[in-house]
Amino acid sequence: MLKIKSRKNMLATEILTQDHRQAMRLVETLEGATDGTGSYAESFNQLAAALALHMREEEEIYYPALAQHEEFEEIMDDNVAEHEMVKQMLVQMNELAPSSDEFQDLLGQLKTALEAHMTDEEGDIFPESIEVLGADRIEQLGDEIESLKAEGGIGRAMNM
Repeated sequence: MLKIKSRKNMLATEILTQDHRQAMRLVETLEGATDGTGSYAESFNQLAAALALHMREEEEIYYPALAQHEEFEEIMDDNVAEHEMVKQMLVQMNELAPSSDEFQDLLGQLKTALEAHMTDEEGDIFPESIEVLGADRIEQLGDEIESLKAEGGIGRAMNM
């Protein structure tokens, strides 16, 4: 693992990793939902909003910075295509009760997609991006992501 010197702000990769963990916690909350109201519906709304913001962070800030380097040329196309699939799943899930079999099936597919996304980014893309772009640039991207979160009303306290 690459050692990073002490910094005052979070690296983009750290923020995105936190986003991944929060999304998985929300998915796990929804697994086995017993009804479509109350806390389950609120958990789904939180998940959908968090994933929408996360995808914006990656598509508008992180991926474009990576795409400037040949090592990452295919990242935008591949990962944006994954994001489109997730967006479609969320649209379908929004029409269903969290307790329905169809919602739970889609949730399982979403969880599998998120796990693959996390493994790819956290295992390969994030460490390589720090090596290629440098920790200072990744920290700058983190500042940009924090600004985007602030615009969306989501600060580090909620940190999704």
